[in-house]
Amino acid sequence: MKTAFFFLSAIAVLLFASVLACNALPGIPLCPAVSSNALVLGSGAIHLFLISTALLFLLDPDLKAMFKKLGFPGGLLNTLLYTVGGLVAVFAALFIISFALFMLGVNDQGKVVDKISGLPVYILLFAVFFAPFSEELFFRGFLVPRIGIIGSAALFAVSHITYGSIAEIAGVLTVGLILGAVFKYSKSITPCILIHLIYNGISIAAIKLIT
Repeated sequence: MKTAFFFLSAIAVLLFASVLACNALPGIPLCPAVSSNALVLGSGAIHLFLISTALLFLLDPDLKAMFKKLGFPGGLLNTLLYTVGGLVAVFAALFIISFALFMLGVNDQGKVVDKISGLPVYILLFAVFFAPFSEELFFRGFLVPRIGIIGSAALFAVSHITYGSIAEIAGVLTVGLILGAVFKYSKSITPCILIHLIYNGISIAAIKLIT
């Protein structure tokens, strides 16, 4: 099974490389088809890489052992407490960051709003219901035990750099730190997935309501 995940990771890299190549050299055969579906192929490649790479290393020696290491699904009370506590911490921290950036004259959150409001519905549904699983498995389940909470959060923030927003990077870094702490202290990936899913859902719904 590990071999299968290795090949999936390799396919994801090749797929993403083909999207980049077609953007740079649109005259390559098959590029018109790739470029017209660049958003789907690019997003799919990224998340395929995240989840297949995480599973490649976490699936040791088997599925049961992986679930145990990730604390999945975890106890109901533990999951509930850390999910609620994590969500409160996330929204409180983001409020403070937004206020601080506003006082510093940094107000580029409109870039995020513009980008998300222009995405098709199926991409938004993907961001709410699938991305939390792939991103939490990779950034928290895989990276936190290996490079720590800060390193994982930093890479999580870098992965959102395409929004071109300082506020977004600062916010994602903060959310990454909180999710890393939740994973470490709850000893379960489940609250992280739920926090991520709920946060994405609320954020996207709010943006769609104001645009």
